[in-house]
Amino acid sequence: MNRQKRGKGGFTIVELLTVMGVIALLIGLLVPALNMVKDYSREIQQKAQFHSIDVGLEMFKNDFGVYPESDENSYRVPAHPVDPTVYSGAAKLAEAMVGQDLLGFHPKSGFTASGLNDLDGVGVGYGAVQIYDPINGMNLPGVYVETGSQNIDVRKKYIDLEHANAYRIDDIYVNWGSFNRYNFLLCDVYAKKRQSGKKTGMPILYYRARTAYKFQDYTRNDFGGTDQNPAQNDDIYNYWDNERLLALGDPEQGTAVLHPLRTGTVLTDLQRFEEMILNKQVQTATRTTSFPDGIKRPYRAESYILISAGKDGLYGTADDVLNIEKGKE
Repeated sequence: MNRQKRGKGGFTIVELLTVMGVIALLIGLLVPALNMVKDYSREIQQKAQFHSIDVGLEMFKNDFGVYPESDENSYRVPAHPVDPTVYSGAAKLAEAMVGQDLLGFHPKSGFTASGLNDLDGVGVGYGAVQIYDPINGMNLPGVYVETGSQNIDVRKKYIDLEHANAYRIDDIYVNWGSFNRYNFLLCDVYAKKRQSGKKTGMPILYYRARTAYKFQDYTRNDFGGTDQNPAQNDDIYNYWDNERLLALGDPEQGTAVLHPLRTGTVLTDLQRFEEMILNKQVQTATRTTSFPDGIKRPYRAESYILISAGKDGLYGTADDVLNIEKGKE
């Protein structure tokens, strides 16, 4: 009696290759989708951090009547009476929210990189007292009119440290230029491992609206001439508030990798900054014979703007995140 031989069950090579091809195709379709979800999640995290800063800034304004200043001390005219050194809008935001030593903001702060304030109004001298000591930590009793505990008692944090992402400049940059390496910056959520060993995001740029001015137009100057000189800039938002920080370039490679928002060509940089923050709805609505290009006004013309460099770590690219809702004044 003949018996049929039954072949052993299994896949042929063709079948295996087919299955592997289908799996590879599915992975190829899935990975971009997962990356999009991840990028969207990070953007949501960034906006949540902005919200925490928004709350802190509103509390600060409630206490002092104004938002923290953002002008770069080294570009002031006249110079800061005590400390005309590099101290950007981003650094002033960090000080206002958590203090120069993360122990809280001191109400007598002069917003200087050194922590000095000119309380008697005569510049360096008897009135130039140490509010913070960013190098050695909290100043010792006797350095200022307060004791150490009194100094702490008048301090206030406007944002929780866990939401601040506060890092020293030398935690972020290999070359921090003329900045005080001990000053803190609030960093965004797009963290990368730095040569310092710390994992940090990029500094959040902060610009306070100058409500005395009415336009955001780098081509016009309401006081005559061309609006190119940082000392004469009369736009609502001043590009120069964070220009020195932008000039440091990429944290790892320095000026070998420039930010598109700071190429060193002044008119190009002013134009790109303007394009980022302009409210095109207002511009379109105000096109007339007198203003063929429309009246140029920025978003949030009465408050402030925050900018994260986004996933690529470069300011002035498409993935930047701002505290602006496009289409709304």
